[in-house]
Amino acid sequence: MLRSAAMGDLSGLAVAIGGAIKDAPYEGFSAQKFVRSPILGAVNGVVLRSMFPTANALLLFLCSIAMERIIIEAYKVARSHQGTYVPAKFVVGEYGRPLPQLPSVVPLPHEPVYG
Repeated sequence: MLRSAAMGDLSGLAVAIGGAIKDAPYEGFSAQKFVRSPILGAVNGVVLRSMFPTANALLLFLCSIAMERIIIEAYKVARSHQGTYVPAKFVVGEYGRPLPQLPSVVPLPHEPVYG
């Protein structure tokens, strides 16, 4: 169990380092986001090992990365639908470029208009 947690932790660390390298120049570094991936990866490693006890280490490593990304992205989508989260690329702009001013939102024909 400790070995699978360590393998998952390494997969989460790989994701965290990659994310920090990719996003930090544009969004800034967040220690909370950096630590989240290794912790979730360790949990994923234990869960995956309990589900697939005969899987080799490479498969466990890669599946732990995939599970971590699925869980984090689903969490972001759920938060954005609640209105408590806006991805930084929509605030700052992708690659640090400011976003152009967009026209006001026009409701689609199938959406009700209130007010």
